[in-house]
Amino acid sequence: MEKQGINSVEKVVIGEIEQIVSLRSKNINNPILLFLHGGPGTAQIAFSRKSQKKLEEYFIVVNWDQRGAGGSFSTSLKREDLNIERFVLDTEELTTYLLDRFNQKKIFLVGHSWGSIIGLKFSSRRPDLIEAYIGIGQIVDMKRGEKLSYKFTLEEAIRRNNEKAITQLKAIGEPPYKKVKDGGIQRKWLSKFNGSTYSGSLFGIIFKNISMKDIKSLKIIKFIRGSILSLNALEDEMNTVNFLEEIPEINVPVYFCCGRMDYTVPSELVEEYYVKLSAPHKKIVWFEKSAHLPNFEEVEKFSNLCISLVRNI
Repeated sequence: MEKQGINSVEKVVIGEIEQIVSLRSKNINNPILLFLHGGPGTAQIAFSRKSQKKLEEYFIVVNWDQRGAGGSFSTSLKREDLNIERFVLDTEELTTYLLDRFNQKKIFLVGHSWGSIIGLKFSSRRPDLIEAYIGIGQIVDMKRGEKLSYKFTLEEAIRRNNEKAITQLKAIGEPPYKKVKDGGIQRKWLSKFNGSTYSGSLFGIIFKNISMKDIKSLKIIKFIRGSILSLNALEDEMNTVNFLEEIPEINVPVYFCCGRMDYTVPSELVEEYYVKLSAPHKKIVWFEKSAHLPNFEEVEKFSNLCISLVRNI
């Protein structure tokens, strides 16, 4: 029998609002791999195809523009419509929709950065729906992580004798910041010092990965407005996250993908959490030539990790 594939971008009603989902696979009988993008608000449908191409052989690869992000941005959304609990509920609704549609019992779940908050919370709440959880740039303790990120950036500025960076970083001081632009200053220098990408820049990686098939789905204005809305609505709540206290145990296999140079979400906190976390199986996978984006910077290694999970099962 000939294999039936899928390659579509669809509108799905999740949490009573239309949201955009892409589905790609060479075979619709493959297991489901759902990506929860970072940000908040960094919708990745438009630039995910190239890096996930190999995965389509083994999975139904699902990318979702979360509420308020990318193609799911709407001017009718208010800040109060965006909170962590709402995103966890949206993830549950999307997951059950996918399982029903493709007649499956469990999914493989990937959470990146902001998406790792949703992913870990959902996996903890509904382990019956999760085959394995993969955390990329896993957030553990947001407040401590931000302080460690600032410390690294300032130390690098001093090591490199970059007077402009030293002056600006000392002027804003360590987080938490009262002004969004102060956080932007820290992130600007962090990127300059390769703490967010191992080489190049975030925008360079995005544009490198856009394909002609997806260029129409990259609606720049909606992307920017969604990013601003999402960050403004969720930043304060994100800073309350501390999984060391909140989720000390979880009943699904857990894999943490850590970029060796990641100081956007410092990997030393993931190491600390890994030691304390109780799970049926757990593993840290180090990506030596990556920072915060190992799934884009070391595509082959990340793809092979995901594929190995299917083979093991």
